[in-house]
Amino acid sequence: MTSKQIVVVTDHKDAHLPYVQRHLAEPMVIFDPRDIAHNKTLSYVYTGGKQQVLYDGIILDPKSIWFRKPRTVDADMLDIDPQFHDYALGSLQQHTMALLTAFDDALWVSDFYALRRASDKPHQIGLAQKLGFAVPDTLFTSDATEAKAFIGNYETTILKPVVPFFETSGEGLKKSLFSTKVSSKKLPDLSGLHQTPVIFQQAIDAAYDVRVSVVGDKVFAARVVYKGDDNSGVRDWRLGHYEGELSIVPDDKFPKDIEQKCVEHVSRLGLNFGAIDLVVDKKGIYWFLENNPNGQWAFVEKETGQPIGKALAEMLMVGKRT
Repeated sequence: MTSKQIVVVTDHKDAHLPYVQRHLAEPMVIFDPRDIAHNKTLSYVYTGGKQQVLYDGIILDPKSIWFRKPRTVDADMLDIDPQFHDYALGSLQQHTMALLTAFDDALWVSDFYALRRASDKPHQIGLAQKLGFAVPDTLFTSDATEAKAFIGNYETTILKPVVPFFETSGEGLKKSLFSTKVSSKKLPDLSGLHQTPVIFQQAIDAAYDVRVSVVGDKVFAARVVYKGDDNSGVRDWRLGHYEGELSIVPDDKFPKDIEQKCVEHVSRLGLNFGAIDLVVDKKGIYWFLENNPNGQWAFVEKETGQPIGKALAEMLMVGKRT
């Protein structure tokens, strides 16, 4: 009888893998959907009243599944007639997606469909308000009239993209879209808003940002300070991450009540992990911005030494609690 496995659904090059793998007492089975297009096999077998999932000759019987960020199969990976590319890509997607509902008895970090629902930003904001977080006034809209009125209510407003990146046509590259500041005295061009909705948010007089990595009931809070040019119009510490102008240190004074709200926010979204972004104003108030259901955290551990990967490894090794 084989022991139950820890399955990771991700890209083989995922930089987060080593941070967890080093703490595991048992091997990972890495499932990369792109491997199926490269002739690794995946079968779902239903015989004799039993179900089995076979992956490259291995019977999958996971006690936990870590769903990270797998990459999809691209048409250039296929060696069939181009007229059948769309059909093949659709077939491969359906085939690999079936894995995401195959193991009800396993612990998921986190369930794929819970992740999709949790990515709904209005839902996140509404839940944060119910839990008692301080939440900036926020507008999600495709209506230029509503947007102009909202911007006029505040000295400064933050504009956040609904989707944080886009792929450049024909280049296969992703470009990041950053949150930006606008003044009520100088309205941005909103003529295309009906086709590209935007999140508008009351700007907070920020002292620093906090990235909160929640693993089950464990919380790792880190202060994030972007040392870039305040006149650039960008209000997004991710830019500092790319530019190397970012200071990340443990937030040793993170309030217990905010910690509990973070755990509850992740739990109420049906997740076992979440990366929450907060901003702290000059009066010391912690404001909720968003919850990244499958957000990056390895860069936080690298800078702070916080054992986020170890906490994830321990959760995966325990599996689903009964």
